[in-house]
Amino acid sequence: MDKIKAILEEYTDVPVTGSSKLIDDLGLDSFLIVYFLTEIEDCFGIDINESDFDSFITVDDVWEHICQEKRKRLQADS
Repeated sequence: MDKIKAILEEYTDVPVTGSSKLIDDLGLDSFLIVYFLTEIEDCFGIDINESDFDSFITVDDVWEHICQEKRKRLQADS
């Protein structure tokens, strides 16, 4: 979660918490959300389908998606 917060703090001066809303609280526009999610993909070594972008309302939503992708990868490697 700290990595996500660190990335988001590059885009906003507002304190970032898990419940922070990407658009309403942090002020990210559609361009910054795409850029942010691209950084998340690179940082965590996951792929995020563009159709999932609209489901990311809060920072916690992004974190949960990362955790799900990591679990899928672990199960596939087993």
